[in-house]
Amino acid sequence: MTLDTVPLKSQISVGSFEAVDLRVARCVSAPIASGTRAPCRVLTLSLGHLGPRTSVGQLALVDERDLVGRNLVVCVNFAPRQMGRYTSEVLVLGAPHPDGPPDQAQATPLYVSDAARPGDCVF
Repeated sequence: MTLDTVPLKSQISVGSFEAVDLRVARCVSAPIASGTRAPCRVLTLSLGHLGPRTSVGQLALVDERDLVGRNLVVCVNFAPRQMGRYTSEVLVLGAPHPDGPPDQAQATPLYVSDAARPGDCVF
């Protein structure tokens, strides 16, 4: 099954969705990670008044210049996840990258307008 043929998931309540804390984060840096199972980037993110966070994700097909300085959508209330020698503190939301190999989950991030402030809620 490819990502474009994944069936819809079951419905959830509004309360379940409200438990997910989505925020705006500004990307400060995004170098390629070393020692991860799949090609990844290590993103340093600013969440404004919430402070900095790190995210490790399969964004290797996105040029670093297209990430740094941009606002992204992140989930801040997942438990930290170890990815090789890195700890990913937040999840950057994205969609499948059109050039991603079938054995990887390479993504393009969800961008937010520059008018949004780091740390703002996404709803």
